[in-house]
Amino acid sequence: MAKDAQRDGLGENARIDAGMSDATGDATGDATGGATGGTRLSALTRELARRGIVLAGLGFLAACATMPARKIAATDPDEVPDGLWTSGDDMPPQRFARPVSPVPQTPPASRPAPARTAQADKPTASATKGKTVGPEAKPKELSNASIPKTYGGTVIPRSRWTSWFPEDADMDRLGRVRRITVHHEGNRPFTATSIAECRARLVNVLNGERGVGHRDIAYHYVIDPAGRVWEARDLRWEGRHTRNNHAGNLGVVCLGNFEEQSIPPAQLASLERFLRDLQKRHKIGRKQIFTHQELSPTLCPGKDLQRKMGPLRTRLA
Repeated sequence: MAKDAQRDGLGENARIDAGMSDATGDATGDATGGATGGTRLSALTRELARRGIVLAGLGFLAACATMPARKIAATDPDEVPDGLWTSGDDMPPQRFARPVSPVPQTPPASRPAPARTAQADKPTASATKGKTVGPEAKPKELSNASIPKTYGGTVIPRSRWTSWFPEDADMDRLGRVRRITVHHEGNRPFTATSIAECRARLVNVLNGERGVGHRDIAYHYVIDPAGRVWEARDLRWEGRHTRNNHAGNLGVVCLGNFEEQSIPPAQLASLERFLRDLQKRHKIGRKQIFTHQELSPTLCPGKDLQRKMGPLRTRLA
């Protein structure tokens, strides 16, 4: 009995050990199998994600390749406008008064009409009508008795330096004066103060402007080195002195080249006084008084006058 019990106990213990061994094996197998399955699932998920990203990228590239290029219309407000420069780093041609033209010795009717430019006055149907600008068109009154020595409030009429006038039908209306632009003549330096020399210079400027297609001198008023103020283009008509800024723009030019010379004190003093008188006449504030280079890419009115225009304007109303 004792041996049977002992044998039974040993058998029971063996069965328990065997059961524990089976349980341990099952647990170990389940754990190992689960870990292996999880690793495989994670790798599969990563592979699918990678392939999805690749496919999405290929689809985007295909869409870009087939999308038509957007064309910017000429009136598109987002289009970047053309710059002020003509090419590379070069500035556009300087637009102060053109080189002096020689006084014609024969009437313009015997020569072909000058080539037109985009900024020239409109073509005339009677370009050869009127008197010759030159020796044949000297002012009828050559006496200097009534011509002032400098500006004291009197503008010398155009008729005192030339008897030539453009045809009214060839000109454009100026309208209400809204701004004033100051220029220098821009040809060779000029310091003469005699009436005869200033008259001759005015005629040369007129001929130079007409030589590039304008129908008259480009400016409304001219100030000579002595400080005299001469009437030039009639105030009824637009000037041709500041590109794309002709409407309502009154042009005042000082004879000389202030890129190469200093403006004479008498000329500068008359410019300031005359601008003040123009302000009162046309009700224009100093913020509407410009120099040419402040409105267009140019050296005009020259570095000397440009530098002096700042202090001058601060003294105006």
